[in-house]
Amino acid sequence: MQQILAQTLPLVALAFLASAMFSVGLDLTTRQIVDPLKNRRLVGAALVGNLVLVPLIALAIARLFPIDPALAIGIVVYALAAGTEGGPKFVQLAKGNAGFAVGLLAVLLSVTVVCMPMALSLAVPDAHIDRGSLLVKLFMAVVVPIGAGLSIRSARPGLADRLSAFMHRAVLVLLALFFVQVIVVNYAAMLALQPAALLGAALYFAAAFAVGYVLGGPRTENRRALAIMTFVRNAPIAMTTASQVFAHEPRVLVMVTVMAAMSVVLGVLAVVGFNRMQTQQAAVAD
Repeated sequence: MQQILAQTLPLVALAFLASAMFSVGLDLTTRQIVDPLKNRRLVGAALVGNLVLVPLIALAIARLFPIDPALAIGIVVYALAAGTEGGPKFVQLAKGNAGFAVGLLAVLLSVTVVCMPMALSLAVPDAHIDRGSLLVKLFMAVVVPIGAGLSIRSARPGLADRLSAFMHRAVLVLLALFFVQVIVVNYAAMLALQPAALLGAALYFAAAFAVGYVLGGPRTENRRALAIMTFVRNAPIAMTTASQVFAHEPRVLVMVTVMAAMSVVLGVLAVVGFNRMQTQQAAVAD
């Protein structure tokens, strides 16, 4: 049974990723994506933070901390997957610039699909990575489903609303199935996870959050949006990449999965912290 679960894990990962991206496309319109991107300074800062600084932070942690190589690769894989599909919702709850988060999500997903295979080859030169195969898989599992969702939203808004409600439930089911499958297949490796790896992951999140917050500029809503969109990465893309490229080393997927779980908890804490900060500022102003 465990062998079957291990063999089907990459397929479940691809199904989860494609479903999540189709759901994202159903919820967006072209105008929602394009209008917030007119602030070139903010977009430029977001791209530098997400595509340059955050991966460099992950590489530094992977090399400076005494972490098992497979777990270190997991941190890097997670950091390279920019563009979290849940980011705009977190930003909205944190009273940040949700419109900008939506536009940035589309840009980051596009860049991640194109650059992930090459960036991974540069970051992990010892690993054998079929960049062409990975690019095709990411394109089919990310770009095509998002495009299909956008097309349905544009042509049939009513149908898009009905499909969106169904897809949100389907994605949650696939996510739960994937998490359970990962735990069943890799429970021993998860129990043996190095404390240094958890410390490195925590440091990554703190540094990535700080980078996004600082690059957000003077406006509070932009700082909140960029902080959240920078430190939380795209778990479906990271998990799928780990399961496809590093199938021979399951601890890479274990580390990515742990970081994905940590990001949800930290995202909720960020929302609570931002809202509490705003309440305190309003009380002082009164």
